[in-house]
Amino acid sequence: MEEVQEKWICGFWRRIGALFIDTLVLGVLGYVVGIFLEDTFVQLGGWGRLIGFAVSITYFGVMNSSVSNGQTIGKKLLNIKVVDETNSTISLPKSFLRYSFLAIPFSLNGAQITNEALLSYLMYPLSFIIFGGLFSICYLYIFNRVTRQSLHDLAVGSYVVIVEAPSEKLPSVWKPHLAVVTSLFIAALLLPVFTSDLAQSEPFKGLLATQEAINSIESVKYAGVTVGSTTFTSSDSDSTTTTYVSTQAFLYKNNVDDSDTAKELAITIIKTYPESLNKNMIQVTLTYGYDIGIASKWNSYNHQFNPQDIIGSE
Repeated sequence: MEEVQEKWICGFWRRIGALFIDTLVLGVLGYVVGIFLEDTFVQLGGWGRLIGFAVSITYFGVMNSSVSNGQTIGKKLLNIKVVDETNSTISLPKSFLRYSFLAIPFSLNGAQITNEALLSYLMYPLSFIIFGGLFSICYLYIFNRVTRQSLHDLAVGSYVVIVEAPSEKLPSVWKPHLAVVTSLFIAALLLPVFTSDLAQSEPFKGLLATQEAINSIESVKYAGVTVGSTTFTSSDSDSTTTTYVSTQAFLYKNNVDDSDTAKELAITIIKTYPESLNKNMIQVTLTYGYDIGIASKWNSYNHQFNPQDIIGSE
């Protein structure tokens, strides 16, 4: 029986499998380093993600280049590698550039971006990079089935291929894919235009003032504030709706179960956001930990208050 040759271009699942292995390797590294540098990572706050970015871009930049035959640990285990259109491994600078196109949108998506940036013209390039990049990468990963190039591959002309399979004449990327990617980036660039009215609305401004007041508290490193409601439907079709104001506050010290700190934040919400008195509940989530991009460790505790009870205790 004639042996069926594997296709040269690597398929979706093998490529995702290699990425999963590499992510696991970096995660273990980040966890081990975090054991010794936890306090430092906590103090860095959102800037800690730069550590993970530096580690990952070094790992993927070096390993996916000609220095390591275009193979990370995950790619070695699954017998695939990164090459150019001539089936040659790519240079170190090109490999670093390739990974930047992949990593920057994901890194910025998890960053703690200030309110000043969100309400300024910086939101346009941020939206372009984050949303345009993320949606384009995901779209191409899933739907570009011919060349299997995602955004970072198209940027530098690279391919992920199976090592032992014979090279093939490469077809061009289907033009409608490029049209879709262009449309995604244009939509991402215009997205802040449609959200600017929300940012100027009174409820949103009120929550920003509350957030700034909580952030000014000495024990709080960073906080976010939201309003919402939950509806519970019982077996006899009766429904109960609970309205709430919620804040998640990241602390400098690991005292997430401190009810006095939680109550201080709840009082701040009431003083700066009077509409909270009309809610059924104020929820304060105290959180301590770090996120360095390749690893994270969090400890949280939820505190719930009745706004009227707080007013009565004052």
